[in-house]
Amino acid sequence: MTTSESSSIERGYRYRHVHPGLFGTLGTEWIVDALFRGTDGVAYARLICASDVTLRKTLSVHALNDARRFLRVSRH
Repeated sequence: MTTSESSSIERGYRYRHVHPGLFGTLGTEWIVDALFRGTDGVAYARLICASDVTLRKTLSVHALNDARRFLRVSRH
């Protein structure tokens, strides 16, 4: 990862979907579990759902840094 990619997101940071969920509730909160570079050369963040640790997903660092999609809510 480049310096700007690696310094913008760290393991343990928490992010929330910007758009509210059903019934106007806050978006789901996700915790960054790992950062890695895929075989395609793209930087990725592996996320764990804060309310259900069995739910996981992987997003590009670029997508996670997109303020139209996610908001960082806290470091830990």
